[in-house]
Amino acid sequence: MEIIREQILTLQIEHESDIGVSRRKSVSLAKQLGFDDVKTGEIAIMVTELVTNVLKHGGRKGKILVCELKTNEGQKAIEVWCCDSGPGIPDIEKAIKDGFSNKVSLGIGLGSIRRFSDVFEINPEHTPFIDDNVLNGLETYNTCIRTLKWVPSKKWIGTNRSISIGAASRGKPGEKLNGDCYVVNHISPTKTVAAVIDGLGHGKEAHLASQLAREQIVLKANQPVDMLLQHMNAGTRGTRGLVASIVSIDTDNNKMQFSGIGNIEGFIVSSNEKKNLLSYGGIIGHNMRTPRVFEYSFSPGDYICLSSDGITSRWRHEDFNWKEHPQSIAENLITNYARNNDDATILIIRYDT
Repeated sequence: MEIIREQILTLQIEHESDIGVSRRKSVSLAKQLGFDDVKTGEIAIMVTELVTNVLKHGGRKGKILVCELKTNEGQKAIEVWCCDSGPGIPDIEKAIKDGFSNKVSLGIGLGSIRRFSDVFEINPEHTPFIDDNVLNGLETYNTCIRTLKWVPSKKWIGTNRSISIGAASRGKPGEKLNGDCYVVNHISPTKTVAAVIDGLGHGKEAHLASQLAREQIVLKANQPVDMLLQHMNAGTRGTRGLVASIVSIDTDNNKMQFSGIGNIEGFIVSSNEKKNLLSYGGIIGHNMRTPRVFEYSFSPGDYICLSSDGITSRWRHEDFNWKEHPQSIAENLITNYARNNDDATILIIRYDT
């Protein structure tokens, strides 16, 4: 994918007035690129916090670069680099937790800036372009933060009429919040992204982790399944963590892609042949391995089943009538096979004939 940078703006950071200047310039560019008011507001908060951090604990000397980024496929993004000559960040893992801020600023911390970003990097490998436009003039630098936010594509509103979906989810008995969740996002008349997500443990902390992960799929459903897992990993750092499996269905080409991290059970049945879907070990938000994408044929009459570990493995797919609507099957399974000591979720997708 070819990347082109345009409308490059570089500003020195040395005084409190630079906060407002940087914010206004960034907001102006964001509006030109097509960000709505909500996303523009998030960009304003990100830039304000980044510049404030330079003044408060970045040695009061730094640079910020704001530019338009375009791909050869027509996607647009706003990219921000912010570098300073301060003492650096001693504990990066602590610093990127939501709400952590060791100086007076907006108080949202790097964790929230990361969640506002589609890409968030601390001291990434930089190119000659960055050397010339950002680091030139800084005698020494210790911290560079790069954020990138894509302009959301216009969302198609409708359903994929070629598939039927059934889902059931409930929290651990006695808990007020469900640590599991599922999401189904139709991104075109023939393409659908779906996932089952299980926050570690149960209760409030598990619920927070799963909802933050779900948010990534809702906002970025048109991205590849492995990239969605990477966004979930970045967006849930500082939480308890989670496991998840994602499928991307293309009924126009009779294909399905799958990627998973952790113990979400999954299988696809095609022509009465059951194939287990392979997930990699790890915890999203903590020690996630690089996701791998598996591709399968997905034809009329086939179905996919994803379930959290709150559903026991004592049931067999041969014992069910899969000609029934998937919702009836999902409700049957969660009623009769859900564990009493955990949250439970099951998602079934059938390609209708």
